[in-house]
Amino acid sequence: MGINISIGARSAAGYTLLELMVVISIVGFMSLIAVPGMQDSMRRNAKESEILDLMSAIALARSEAVSQSRLVSICRSTNGAQCADPSSGANWNAGWIIFTDAGTAGTVDAALGDSALRVGQASDTGSVITLHKSNNLAFTKDFVQFRRDGSINTAEAAAGAYFKFCDSTNSAADARAILVANTGRSVPSTADADGIHNRLDGANLTCP
Repeated sequence: MGINISIGARSAAGYTLLELMVVISIVGFMSLIAVPGMQDSMRRNAKESEILDLMSAIALARSEAVSQSRLVSICRSTNGAQCADPSSGANWNAGWIIFTDAGTAGTVDAALGDSALRVGQASDTGSVITLHKSNNLAFTKDFVQFRRDGSINTAEAAAGAYFKFCDSTNSAADARAILVANTGRSVPSTADADGIHNRLDGANLTCP
């Protein structure tokens, strides 16, 4: 007695055109959901990396002031050689420099022996990075100077300072900061119960 093996249309011909179209539609729909989430994740990671980079630079400026027993500053710079003129804007995302600061505070005076210790490159994240006093007013000059004991020597930061990071959304929920105490120690901002990160005086960060 022979065995009759029947092969169905789907097994013989593979998937039908309709089934393939359904699968493609599902994949496309899932991509629409996944891509924005991936972009948000990449944006957050880039911002966190940017914050850690500047925070490590602040810590380096402080430690160099202590180890070299001399004044050391970090300032906003657009050319990697001199501190930027305050009139050129206040966005630190164009770069910064750490330098020994024996002459005029906040100025790289090569004739007096000032020299760059580290140069920070321009950011490509689109963040707007601004330096503020503890009472939320902006600095009139974009630099922070550290004494030989590591504390802040800048008059505008007598009560501490903070660097605020705002992205293109200008959303307070996305705002972040580096908080620098008058002792010179820096920490990343944290959020309280409302989910918004706080500035140095404990109030919510706002953008812009």
